[in-house]
Amino acid sequence: MTGHAPESTFNPDGSRKMIATQQQCEDKNLPLSFRDYCAHLLIPLNDCRVATYYAPWKCMDEKHAYEGCQYDEYLYRKIKKSEQDEAERIKREGIVEKVNLQDRPYEERKLS
Repeated sequence: MTGHAPESTFNPDGSRKMIATQQQCEDKNLPLSFRDYCAHLLIPLNDCRVATYYAPWKCMDEKHAYEGCQYDEYLYRKIKKSEQDEAERIKREGIVEKVNLQDRPYEERKLS
C-alpha cells in the first residue's frame, strides 16, 4: 500500500463504483455495516492488523488510507444532503427557476 494513492471509487461521470466484490467481503468476514465504498481499503488494513497482532504503530499507511476514504464518504454524504435540502426548499417555496447542482463540471464536485 505504501507509495501509491488508493483507487478512487468515483467514475469520471460522477457515479460510484464498488471496488471490493461481495465475495471478497464474505471471504474476509466483513460485517455488513463495513461493506461500503471503502471496503477495498479495510480488507488489507484488517489483514495487516492481524499479521502485526494489532500493534498500534503498525499499518499506519493502510489506516490513513481507510480513514481518508471514510472522510471522503462523509463529505460526499454531506454534499448529497445539502443538494436534497436545496431541492426540497425550491419545491416547497415554489421557485420556478430550478438549480441543478449536478450540472457542475466533475472537477468542481471532486472531493479529493
